[in-house]
Amino acid sequence: MDPRVYFYPHSYLRDRHIDTIRRWPAEEVLNASDFVDRCGQQVAREAALKGQIRKSWKQVLPLPNVKLRPSGLAPSDIVYVWGAVMASGPFVTDLDNPYALVGYNLRAMPLWRPIIRQLLLTRRCVEIRCMSEACKEGLTRLFGRRVAEKASVQYPLIEQQVDRIVVREDRSPRFVFVGTQFEIKGGGALLRAWPSVVKAIPGAHLDLVTHLPAAFADLVTAPGIALHDAKFSRDLIWSRFLREADVLVLPSYYESFGMIALEALSHGLALIVTDVFALPELVVEGFNGSLIHPPVSVWDNGVPTPLHYSSQLLIDTVRALDTSAFEDDLAKAMISLGRDPDALLLARQNSLHLFKSRFDGRGGPRPLRMSL
Repeated sequence: MDPRVYFYPHSYLRDRHIDTIRRWPAEEVLNASDFVDRCGQQVAREAALKGQIRKSWKQVLPLPNVKLRPSGLAPSDIVYVWGAVMASGPFVTDLDNPYALVGYNLRAMPLWRPIIRQLLLTRRCVEIRCMSEACKEGLTRLFGRRVAEKASVQYPLIEQQVDRIVVREDRSPRFVFVGTQFEIKGGGALLRAWPSVVKAIPGAHLDLVTHLPAAFADLVTAPGIALHDAKFSRDLIWSRFLREADVLVLPSYYESFGMIALEALSHGLALIVTDVFALPELVVEGFNGSLIHPPVSVWDNGVPTPLHYSSQLLIDTVRALDTSAFEDDLAKAMISLGRDPDALLLARQNSLHLFKSRFDGRGGPRPLRMSL
């Protein structure tokens, strides 16, 4: 008999988490009804504009991210948990970064690493699922080869959204930026780079789907920019923006994977993104877009820096930097990709090819590799 799975009811789940739950074989899920009407959460407008995200108590105290087993489960039922381990019973842990196991608290990892390693190696830990190759590499560095051998890379479940690229009569490039947290996603650098882009490519268009801080209001008056408040569901973002765009621009300083980049890839968009954590897994330089090195990042070789703890500290750091070279690199990448319609079409076709060969989730979640 296949193991039954209970998805841990975290208070904060994104669309990618809900996708995993809803696409799991229904006969194996114990609590599917808990997620029928649940929508993936986003950073609220007020928090995004203030540059504040509520800290977890694990980021204050050096403690591991351990969950208590819900009552009423049979001994063989497997709890599927994100970024944590279970105090008892069999479980699967799904990680975007191994530091999630200590709430991204740098003080906690040296204290708890031996204990977490032993938990991950027990038979109770049925499987370790890594969201990216970057995550698995970090898992290897932290916990060693034996833990890494138990882990598998399983990318988020997204189906290919378009089968072919439709060429518009107007072949002027359409760029799109999507991100609730405008400044930490590099929106300021994008707006400062845009005048060079639209000067080199008259008719170029940029859709900004974000919560725009008032300090940037003057910059969005440049030609070709359309501002949209980030109040749309994922389906509306797909239908209104991704299906109408040619290139996703994500010059982010803060990313563990970049779901919007994967969604754009599934729509056949070329990508211009920073080489932050797992984003390089979605772009082959010169094939389907460009990778740009940012002036600052919340990661240092896969390890969270103090900037990871505070969006406001990251924003203040970016504001204090000279980002002109980064903006020049960004503008050059956008101009290079956008000024040649045929080259852009090829890059978009390559995105579809890359998505289909590496990321297409049409088959649904892979079954658990072990049973108890």
